[in-house]
Amino acid sequence: MNILQIGTIDNAGGAARVSWNLKTSLEKKGHTTSMFVAWKYSKDENVFSIPRYPQQERISKIFANDIDLYATDYILETDAFLNADIVHCHNLHGYYFNLGTLVKMAKKKPVVWTLHDMWAITPHCAHAFDGALRDGFFTCPSIDIYPQIYWNNAGYLKKRKASLYRTLGVHLAVPSRWLKEKVSKSILHDKPASLIYNGIDTDIFVRKEKSDARKELELPARKKIILFLASGGKNDPKKGWRYAEEAMRYYEHDPDILFLCIGGSEEDRAGSNEHIRFIPRVDHDEMLASYYSASDVFLFTSVAENFPLVVLEAMSCGLPIVSFDVGGVKEAVLHKENGFIAPYQKIEDLMEGIHYVLGLSTHERETMAAASFKRVRNYFTLDRMVDEYLALYSSLL
Repeated sequence: MNILQIGTIDNAGGAARVSWNLKTSLEKKGHTTSMFVAWKYSKDENVFSIPRYPQQERISKIFANDIDLYATDYILETDAFLNADIVHCHNLHGYYFNLGTLVKMAKKKPVVWTLHDMWAITPHCAHAFDGALRDGFFTCPSIDIYPQIYWNNAGYLKKRKASLYRTLGVHLAVPSRWLKEKVSKSILHDKPASLIYNGIDTDIFVRKEKSDARKELELPARKKIILFLASGGKNDPKKGWRYAEEAMRYYEHDPDILFLCIGGSEEDRAGSNEHIRFIPRVDHDEMLASYYSASDVFLFTSVAENFPLVVLEAMSCGLPIVSFDVGGVKEAVLHKENGFIAPYQKIEDLMEGIHYVLGLSTHERETMAAASFKRVRNYFTLDRMVDEYLALYSSLL
């Protein structure tokens, strides 16, 4: 089978990691793959950059229009598209793609569109938070929510998307029941949709002996470690940084607690001390698995999510999750079985979750770790995700 994927980035970031892992796994199974992306970081000769020019993005932002003003119809004439059996689209936002091209593609080839966030069913934002449903679209709370627009053009964007969707013949894929339910109420309710959970490589994200992981990372042997991934945290409103900060303040003078923040800025790292340690971004999955294995709690404070890979990675390494009830997280984390789910944005309950996990006995922690390990391997492996996409491709052909 020959599969063409289209997305924002080839091998970095959440949605991109899904598409990249899918690409490499399909190739291992003997399939042919290629990609068109806005930002190419790999050296793969079958990944092609979509031309982007600074003036295009400026004009798009001036007109508050991220769906019409890019010349991507040329893809329809490329060998990668003409030879493809299936076209698989991922995030089409990010100021690089003309949504009209998607309609034209779907008239020529079977198209799968994986919705990694809510952008397709909002006027312009990737996450609507608790925005109301109006005219088939979930309302964006602010023009500043990614992808940002300069002024409120929601009326036109809704009409344009609705017009394109009327003739759009795609099969949707959603990584969570939470998003599938949102889609079923939206402007895309009449499109066929399959639930295919994100999967991770469980050969990489493997639980290590805690003492060995701490020795490898030069972390204290006896402290309780709370882990938080802070990449873009302070500047990204959906990451819920203020809740993580509140937890840090609560524990900042507790000699038995160490708070690890991975991905903070240089300014953050300068503020590291014996209770809070800021660590540069970790790009190597094996090292990230060591941090998961070395920790006692994974604190996940995001207030807008779909089905985050980091939660699955931490689970695979036996690390209990403490999270708000956000997106599809509770489809992976079962309350008090392999973590703690706090009501949405309730900091008192989130803190209760941290206390609960830190207070577990050794036996209870091992039971929770085993539950996470089993749950990931039963439902959220990379192999399972790839097989389910292959089955979907075959059904469309």
